[in-house]
Amino acid sequence: MGTADDARITEYINEVCQQIKFREMHQEVKLELNAHLHEVADEYTAGGFSEKEAVDRAIAQMGSSAIVGKQLNRVHKSKPEWSIVTLSLLFVGLGLLALYFIERQALSATPVHLFTRSVVFTIIGAAIAAGLYLCDYRKLMPYSRHIYTGTLLMLVAVIIFGQSVNGKNYLSIGPFSFDIVGISPLLLGMALAGILSGWDWNKPQKLLQGLLLCVVPLALMWASGPLSASAVYAAACTVIVIASGAGRRITLLLVGSLFSVLIMMTIAGIPYMFQRLTGFISPENDPLGSGWLSIQLGELIGGSGMFGQGLAQQPKLIPYLHTDFIFSYITFSFGWIAGGILAALAVMFIIRLAGVAKTVKNTYARLLISGFVAIFAVQFLWNILMNIGLAPIAGIGLPLISYGGSQLIFNAAALGLVFSIYRRRNISITLLTAK
Repeated sequence: MGTADDARITEYINEVCQQIKFREMHQEVKLELNAHLHEVADEYTAGGFSEKEAVDRAIAQMGSSAIVGKQLNRVHKSKPEWSIVTLSLLFVGLGLLALYFIERQALSATPVHLFTRSVVFTIIGAAIAAGLYLCDYRKLMPYSRHIYTGTLLMLVAVIIFGQSVNGKNYLSIGPFSFDIVGISPLLLGMALAGILSGWDWNKPQKLLQGLLLCVVPLALMWASGPLSASAVYAAACTVIVIASGAGRRITLLLVGSLFSVLIMMTIAGIPYMFQRLTGFISPENDPLGSGWLSIQLGELIGGSGMFGQGLAQQPKLIPYLHTDFIFSYITFSFGWIAGGILAALAVMFIIRLAGVAKTVKNTYARLLISGFVAIFAVQFLWNILMNIGLAPIAGIGLPLISYGGSQLIFNAAALGLVFSIYRRRNISITLLTAK
């Protein structure tokens, strides 16, 4: 096709793009329209028309550039995923309400200004989420290996310099303490999504590298923190590997490797794990020891009633009521119906996140959201189930609701990336802007 004909097609496409306000879609639209117009023009040329006539007919068949542009503008109009935004705000608001009364009633051994700190963390998290929503998530992909390496180094730092507080190891920098182990599943999920995007699992060398990429962080997490964080990471890693195109054999090999490491972790911590399991399976056999917490939670949930005891009523003093067991406090205050609604909203939240993963065209985006879905799913479900006595007690908070600055801020960052992906869900082109 001649240069003049190409110029006319380019001019038409530019006129269409002038109507599309979301500029980040322009490159995608230009590629699609250019390919379509050339395909139609080639069909006319094959039918005996000259190149000029073929281009004229192809453009005429597309229609007015203004009309086509306005139609595409409506299709590609950038907007948030309002259902996820609404659910996130509900969770955060409920968490702040619960934390306010927990602090007011002095129900847990917590630092002073519990509610005020949570408000500050919420504002920081909201600002980060809004910033990431406006930014192009694809610019993060080239830094995936940097994020991976940085996270491993932070885990090593926790092993060497970490300070234990309430059973968790924190990394302190000046006056600030960071729950590195708790946020590691999110960071590693972000990293693996970029690294494994387009990964060729059929090559033996790539297979070995992929397994090492997945297993090494698990070993470091075990050495630096509780088993629960390792389990969350293992779930996210497995989902990302499956979404990256690994076959059944490779997935089974990976799951076997991850579970082997988890089993070794369990064996290494037999006394502690045995105590936790016996407290979960038969709490009545040790009501003053390993079973005490399970019994107290059972009585708290059991005495909640259909509509709760109200915020003015003080429940029993239970440790970690502001973090791991905030679901029990909410159920005690608002009742079984409220607890059931909260559990249903958590399931809805996970389903909506998974729905976004199905709508995106970009492979990196799909892997990124798949990892986030696995992390949020394990955290929500495990926390709720352990609060009602259907899962072993572990150090897992309720996402967006439990107290915790590091967790809240990074969960907000993850949601900011989800919103950024949803805004650009029709873009399949991958940016390569850094090494």
